[in-house]
Order: sequence, then C-alpha cells, then structure tokens
Amino acid sequence: MLLRSLAFVLGSLFLISNLSHTVEAVSFKDRTVKVIVPSGSGGTYHVYCQIVQRNIGRHIPGKPKTIIQNMSGAGGVKSANYMYNVAPKDGSVLAMLNPGASMVPLLRKGQKAIRFKTRDLNWLGTASVRTYTIAFWHKSPIKTVEDLKKRQAIMVTSGRSSMSYLIPHFINAVAGTKMKIILGYKGGGAMNMALERGEGEGRGNFYSGFTGVRPHWIKDKKIRFILKLGPDRPEVKHVTHLRSLMKTDLQREMFDLLDINLQVGQSFFLPPGVPKNVVETMRTAFVNMTKDPITIADAKKRRVPWKTRTAEQIMAQLDKGWKTSPEAVNKLRQVLGFDKALKMKKKKKKNRK
Repeated sequence: MLLRSLAFVLGSLFLISNLSHTVEAVSFKDRTVKVIVPSGSGGTYHVYCQIVQRNIGRHIPGKPKTIIQNMSGAGGVKSANYMYNVAPKDGSVLAMLNPGASMVPLLRKGQKAIRFKTRDLNWLGTASVRTYTIAFWHKSPIKTVEDLKKRQAIMVTSGRSSMSYLIPHFINAVAGTKMKIILGYKGGGAMNMALERGEGEGRGNFYSGFTGVRPHWIKDKKIRFILKLGPDRPEVKHVTHLRSLMKTDLQREMFDLLDINLQVGQSFFLPPGVPKNVVETMRTAFVNMTKDPITIADAKKRRVPWKTRTAEQIMAQLDKGWKTSPEAVNKLRQVLGFDKALKMKKKKKKNRK
C-alpha cells in the first residue's frame, strides 16, 4: 500500500514537472516585438494592430519594447507570405491576418502567389469579430439591392484577396448585381478618401471600420448601408443580411465558406516553426491582454468592438472551412475568378512541354 502511494505521488510530481516544462514562460527582456499590419495606415486594421502593439508588451515576460509595421499588398497576401516564409521564428514578430485571406489557401490552391497555409500558423487569438457591410456614399443613387441590379456602381478595394473584393464579386455572381470593382487602393484610409473624392461610390467595410475612423460619416448620414453579413449588431439590424438572398443549398454553402473569414475576424498569429514554449508564452500574453481592462478601454476609446475569440475557436472555424464540399469550393472558385489563374498556369505549363 505504501509503495503504491509513493508511486502515485512520484508519478504526479513527474506529470506536474512535465506540464510545467511544456508551458515554461520565455523572457523577452531587452528584446523588441514587432506587430505587422496587413494593410496601409488609416483604417481599422491598423487600429487593431496598434491596440495590440500598445498593450501586449506589459503581458509578455520581460516586458519588451513593441513596434508596429505596415505591410500592405494583395489584400493581405503579401504580409501572410512574409510571415509564413521570411519572418523570424522566435516570437519576435507577430501579425494580424487580413480576414479575407483566411480561406485563400483553399480557394486559390495551386497558385504560385499563395505561399502560406492558414492552418499551419500558430494562432494567438482574435481581437474581435465584426459585422461587415456594403455601404454607399450619400451622393450615389444606389439605395437598395434592387438598384444594384439595375445600374453599375463603382466599388473600391485593395486586392483580390480582400473582403472588399471577395464579397461584392460574390454578390454580383449570385444576386445579379452590377458592382464594378476597382483594385489597387492601399488600405481602408485610401478607400475612404476615394469615396470622398468621388472616385468610387461604395465599398465593402466593417461597420466598425467606419465608427473607428469616420464616425461622422454615420452621424451625418454620409453613407448608407445596403447589405450586411457576419456577426450582427443593433445599429444595422434593419439592413438586409446577404445570406437571405441565397436561393439554393449550394449558394448557402458557398456563402457560409466565405463567411468564415468574418468568424475568424481580426486574428493574430506567429509563423510556423516557432518553438512551442514561445508560442505558449505569446498566446498567454495575448489572452491576458484581451482581458485587461486597460486594453478594453483602449478599444472603446478607438470606437472599435472587442469581441474576442481563442486560438482553438479560430482553428475550429478553419477546419469547418476545409470540410466544405468540393462542389461548393470549386463553384466559389469559379464565382470569384480564382480558377482562371490556375487554368492559365496549367496551360502555360502544358505549352512548355
């Protein structure tokens, strides 16, 4: 009996020792941690990264200095490629994924430009999930979805992997609308200025993308909201939800795959290959930061929501996306035009033989 008790105690101590070892915190004293923004400045992607950059340092062991860097390009693909292939694998560089890029490795599989895999990333957590809207400048004659079916409307966006491209393009295909999408704007700030200058009539954007950087647009009725998707919020309760326009099960499955981008939200990650104890240290710091009253007050001050998600919840959403039927994935590729680039690649490869 005594021997069995002793064996149990020793076994428990060994287990506790192993658990302690696996989550042993790593000190970042005298180091610098960089936060990468997947867009230019002037939009709420920058705001969220700024909130994380300003608050996470005090929760990381050693309280390192933190800095921020904008890396715009291709709707967030440029920064994701950098993080996956180039960024240091020591925990010193973390990034926010452009939400529109979360399903890109699935939808643009086989394309040379996509050099990252979202399911291989070391997720830290989500700062917030947000309601997405299709909004138009007050001078535009577009007031309803029916108007979009009758008249061409100029939309502005950054790149083909951004939500402000993917969603209007999807709506055109399934609902028969006539939005003409102009690419090349470097971030939300540039898109907002394009609306003010009259270069475009509308854009896809998070509702809090407007409250965070252009709150007077809503107050002064400078914009009107035509459609919404993602998690809802009271201010746009009256606005038509995009899913209600889906007419078939296939369309609904395609929509749900696209909507995963919004369920992943403003999520932060480390590149693959970072040691496990470093990942756990940074993940714990991130979670503690999101719960810190100082951080929450900072988000409130910046007028952006703070509806957090865990790393496990992010992975569950990504897994859900990868379980989508091949029929829906292939159809969505066609709808978004992603299959054309792959077909061209195969044709060039065949011609070289």
